[in-house]
Amino acid sequence: MKNIAVICAMDVELEYFTSALEDIQKIDLPTLPKILHGRHHNCNIYATVSGMGKVNAALKCAEIIRNFHPDIVINIGISGGLDPCVNIGDFVIGKNIVYHDVWCGEPNAYGQVQNLPAVYHSNPQVLEKISDLRQGLICCGDQFIADHDQLHQIKQHFPQALAVDMESAAIAQTCYIYNVPLFVIRQISDTPYSENSQQQYDNFWKNAPQKSAQILLKILEIL
Repeated sequence: MKNIAVICAMDVELEYFTSALEDIQKIDLPTLPKILHGRHHNCNIYATVSGMGKVNAALKCAEIIRNFHPDIVINIGISGGLDPCVNIGDFVIGKNIVYHDVWCGEPNAYGQVQNLPAVYHSNPQVLEKISDLRQGLICCGDQFIADHDQLHQIKQHFPQALAVDMESAAIAQTCYIYNVPLFVIRQISDTPYSENSQQQYDNFWKNAPQKSAQILLKILEIL
């Protein structure tokens, strides 16, 4: 049975997913409150909420790796859409993941933390098994992207970017350091290039968490 770590950014995302698991138990550790442990399709699941932002995400990821030794970490959550080819409700798999708010000076690439990769990747073996969802570049930074200027700045550095979030690259960097495979999948909640992006985000929550949970369960059956 595989050990799978699932890291969500928000409680509502975790609740829909874990309601479909079997034999759910709550585990509270000093550095990891509110870990939900359950089973699905021959997978041993350890699921948690990271909280928003890169530091919260990295800390939670490191602790879940150190305590439960997962075979793979899955990061699932929401993202803003950065390209007209993605629509609200679409899922984007992070084939590549970068920081959009890091600059360590030459000779590092923009977005690269010095002495670490400029680009992180979801596990290629899992990517090969999922062909019906869009795969592409996800950008990560400690900003809620809500206007055209912010969008333009990211697109200048990363023209191929499809989505933006606040946790994925920090989780990817942590998995890289601990040598644990990673899979990142995000659902588009709003489109910053639209005039009504905040309204889009508010309306998004009506049905999106259920869809996100369904996708995650399908991914577990593939692993």
